[in-house]
Amino acid sequence: MSNKMDASDKSICKADETEKNPNLEIAQLKFLLALPEFADDEAKSTRLLQFIQRDNMAPYYEIVCTDLKWEVDNSMLEVMKDDNMKILLEFDTEIDYACNNLGSIDIKEAYLNKAYYLSKIGDKEQTIQTLRQAYANTIALGYKLDNLFHCIRIGLFFNDLELIGRNLLKCDELIEEGADWHHRNCLKIYKGLYSLASRNFTLASEVLTNAIATFVCTELISFEVFIKYAILSALLHLSRKDLKKEIITNPDVLQALHENPSLKELVFSLYNCKYKDFFNRLAEVELEMQHDMLLQPHYKFYVREMKIKSYDQLLSTYISLNISYMAQQFGVTDEYIEKDVSEYIAARRLNYKIDKVSGKIHNISRERKAVMFEKIIRHGDLLLNRIQKFSKVINI
Repeated sequence: MSNKMDASDKSICKADETEKNPNLEIAQLKFLLALPEFADDEAKSTRLLQFIQRDNMAPYYEIVCTDLKWEVDNSMLEVMKDDNMKILLEFDTEIDYACNNLGSIDIKEAYLNKAYYLSKIGDKEQTIQTLRQAYANTIALGYKLDNLFHCIRIGLFFNDLELIGRNLLKCDELIEEGADWHHRNCLKIYKGLYSLASRNFTLASEVLTNAIATFVCTELISFEVFIKYAILSALLHLSRKDLKKEIITNPDVLQALHENPSLKELVFSLYNCKYKDFFNRLAEVELEMQHDMLLQPHYKFYVREMKIKSYDQLLSTYISLNISYMAQQFGVTDEYIEKDVSEYIAARRLNYKIDKVSGKIHNISRERKAVMFEKIIRHGDLLLNRIQKFSKVINI
C-alpha cells in the first residue's frame, strides 16, 4: 500500500474533473452488502475493501465497519489513518502558504485539492467544510457550480437528501446569472437523480428525457445507468404517444437498451399492449430496483403505479370488460385481478366499477359518455322532427 503522494496526486482539480469523486459505485456496493441477500457475498465484500485500501479510505472504512457490522482491522486502519494524516498535513501547508502569499485563485485551488482528497477517502463533514472554504474564494460562476455539484455528489454518496436539495437551490440561483451550456445540462441530470431519490418521477422524467441527447455527467454515473433512470421515470409519467416520441424511436435510447433486455421488453410490452409480458418484465425490473440504492426506497410505489397505468391502459379502451379476459391478458388469475383492481378503485386511483354478478369491470366515464351520446341523439331526433313539422307549416 503506497503512502506517498506525488505532485500528480495533489493536482487533481481540473485535470481529473471527469473522475468519479466520490465514486458512487462504492456507495452502491456498501448498499448491496447491507441487504440480507448479499450480506455474505465475499466477492462484493472483497471489491469494497479493495476500493477502501486503494485510496486509504480510513474515515469511510470506519463507517462501513459500523454499518455492516464488520470486524475492524485495527492495523490496517492505523496505516490508512497515518497516510491520511500525512497527506492532509501537506494540503494544510499548501493552504497556509496560499493564504499568506498568493491570490484568491490559488487559495481556491489549495482548498479544492484538500476537499477532493477528503472526498476520496470518504470524510463527509470535512469535505463539505473545505468545499465551503473553497467556494468563499471562488469568483467564476462555472467554478462555483462545480463546487456545488461536488456537494451534491457527496449527498448522493451518503444518501443525504437535505444536502442535495440545499445545494440544488443554490445552483438554481447561480444558473439565473448566466451559466454556460455544460453546467445547465449537468444541473438537469443532478436534478433528475434528486427527483428520483425524493420520489418525484414526474420531474425526473421531464429533466432526464430532455437531457438524453446531451448527457455529459460521466463523473456522476454511466450513460447506461442514466438511460435506465430516464426510461423508468418516463414509463411512469409519459403518455403512450409521448413514450414513442421520447423513448421508443430515440436511437440513443435503443442502443443503450441492448444492455438491459428486461427494461427493453418492459417498454415495448407496455407500448404494444402485451400485458402478460409486461407483468413478467415488471417483476424483473422490480428486483433490479430493489438492488439500486437510489430506487430501492420507491420500488413498491413504482410497481403499484405501473400496474395502475397498465390496468387503465387496457380498461380505458372498453365500456366494459370481462374480468376473466383481463386476467388472461395479464397472465394472472381472475381472483388476483378482481382483488387488485378493486383496491385501486376503492383508493380512487381507477375510475371503474366491478359488477360481481356479471363478472365485468365497467368504465364509468365511458358509460357516462355513452349515455350522454344517446341523449344527444334522442334529443337531436326530436329536434329534427319539430323542424320538419315547422317547415311544413311555413310552406303552407
